[in-house]
Amino acid sequence: MKGILFIASILLLSSCDNSNQSNKNAEFESIKITNHGEVITDEGAISSADFLSKFESKDSLEIKLTANITEVCSKKGCWMKLDMDNGKTMRVTFKDYGFFVPKDAAGRTAIIQGVAKMDTVDIATLKHYAEDADASQEEIDAITEPEINYAFEAVGVIIKENKSTSI
Repeated sequence: MKGILFIASILLLSSCDNSNQSNKNAEFESIKITNHGEVITDEGAISSADFLSKFESKDSLEIKLTANITEVCSKKGCWMKLDMDNGKTMRVTFKDYGFFVPKDAAGRTAIIQGVAKMDTVDIATLKHYAEDADASQEEIDAITEPEINYAFEAVGVIIKENKSTSI
């Protein structure tokens, strides 16, 4: 009888699979996607490097592009800046002030559709943007010249956030 109990105990223990235990701490990656403004898709979106080559010597360009978000208006999410991979950023505003993006979107990837152009931003507007970005008064006072840079008016935005989730 003792032999049967011993064999039954061994069979019971061996049938327990410990391989699930190691998977409990595994991480998997999911992507959170949000849409803002007109519903757009990522189909046909180009990189910032491709954008720069297409935009060269043009006044404006209707386009869809993907780039990393470096900064967002901390007051309302009414503008954001994208990394253009050339040491510069491009300010993105939203058509007719009709929608905003999450204020915590910096560090995520954006796909934007709309019109790009070169723009001169006056000193008063630059100071307003600096205030929106929670710049110090010293930084705001240091703005003394207009800025010529890329500008983009988006009709739609997709924001993708890679998230690692533990299970």
